[in-house]
Amino acid sequence: MDDASGGMSAPTITCAGRVRTHPEAHQRAGRLSAALFAAGVGRGHRVAVMLRNDIEFLEVSLAIAACGANPVPINTRWRAPEVAHVLTDSGARLVIAHTEFIETVELAAAEREIAVLEVGMPAETLAEARLDAGLAVPTGRHATLEQWIATQTEPLGYVEGAISDSMGLIYTSGTTGRPRGVLRERITPHQLLSIAGGTARRMGLTPGGQTVLAGPLYHASPNAVAVLALRVGTNITIMPRWDAERFLQHVHERRITQAKVVPTMLSRLLSLPEEVRGRYDVSSLTHLIHSSAPCPPAVKRAAIDWFGDALVEFYGCTEAGTITWITASEWLAHPGSVGRPVDGSAAVIVDDAGTPLPAGETGNVFVRGADYWPKFSYLNSAAQQDSPVPGFISVGDRGYLDADGFLYLTGRSSEIIISGGVNIYPAEVENAIMTLDGVEDVAVFGVPHSGDLGEAVAAQVVLRPGATLTEDGIRAGLAGHLASYKVPRLLRIVTELPRDDSGKIYKRQLRAEMSDAG
Repeated sequence: MDDASGGMSAPTITCAGRVRTHPEAHQRAGRLSAALFAAGVGRGHRVAVMLRNDIEFLEVSLAIAACGANPVPINTRWRAPEVAHVLTDSGARLVIAHTEFIETVELAAAEREIAVLEVGMPAETLAEARLDAGLAVPTGRHATLEQWIATQTEPLGYVEGAISDSMGLIYTSGTTGRPRGVLRERITPHQLLSIAGGTARRMGLTPGGQTVLAGPLYHASPNAVAVLALRVGTNITIMPRWDAERFLQHVHERRITQAKVVPTMLSRLLSLPEEVRGRYDVSSLTHLIHSSAPCPPAVKRAAIDWFGDALVEFYGCTEAGTITWITASEWLAHPGSVGRPVDGSAAVIVDDAGTPLPAGETGNVFVRGADYWPKFSYLNSAAQQDSPVPGFISVGDRGYLDADGFLYLTGRSSEIIISGGVNIYPAEVENAIMTLDGVEDVAVFGVPHSGDLGEAVAAQVVLRPGATLTEDGIRAGLAGHLASYKVPRLLRIVTELPRDDSGKIYKRQLRAEMSDAG
């Protein structure tokens, strides 16, 4: 992008109509880092961040890292007890929170010596996020971000070792238990350059490019994309709230080249009426990345038909980073796969005894991060994972490798349904339901069976707007695709599923809602 003088203009960060250049954001972050340092925040300390998607989230993250401290992003959907766990477990000495979350933070920080810094919410962000305009007025109970920035006229100088110590402390989603902090070892300059260079290239982040941040910045993947975009000088558009048509507007109007989404977002984009989708030119996209949850093959094929070679998928985890990558053309040749390991990462399949399994056989998936990915430990966990595969970890997935080394996921170990002594994989049933015309989202899970089956197959299904499918129609549609014992005994059509913002479903909640009807 050229400025009026013929030179290159600075990349920008845009959110709900507010615009700040990268240099302006770095300058504000530098002054905030000086204020944080003056308040006693330094190397090895943790600062919790409970902010909605906005420009200030990036500035705060930069400022904390400049001190050599660890940003600790907090899920904005969590309630006070969940937030209290993170504050106590991480040992955070400061919480930086939007006005919207101040009461939650105050409850969580009660009886803890933790300072609170309040971030005012711009009217533009509130409007696009569809929140109460009254949240634009700070509570007055805490110092504000702008007040702290105003106390400093110069940015914080270089802090020895700050870059090595400043990796974010990300807490796992907690869908299967209490969230655990993933603490990475000190990172070397070589590792930093390798992560920034290699991952940015695969992500499609380029100097002067255009990215839209559609997912929540407290989540590991969108957070990593945002940090990389800042490092390489990519123009950033932040969405305070996901909206399918608004996403397409951004792509069309800003000529977005890169975006990171989850499969649920792809499904909701596909649910838009054809006349709405046709209004927007998406040809500028070179990399539409998706990850974080399994993508039903029916959704994947439809997305490839729409976005073509721009659609790229990776599989990874907070602990080990990105493991496998797969392009659209590779997926069409290996439908259902999440790709092959890259950059020295690896995946192996073992049985319950830890014995490696040959290609094509399903077992437990163990992975190893890329050569440049820092090692990790779980914060405050004396019992680290005792892996049967030295150097590899498991995050609970099951799957298999084909003869070409492509990885396929069949589900989570904890979600296998055992009905009448037979293993039923929810992902298989979910994928079959997603092929039915009119289905937007689905969750399949096991519930206790009062008879002799042990568990019964249950499902909740979300329909696309205007769809007329019935529960009986869904069962009838599955008859030619699944064995009868895999067809859900219990089926409910609902308006939405309880997913976290990374796309993972809270199946424990669904199990509690549905009981066996026979």
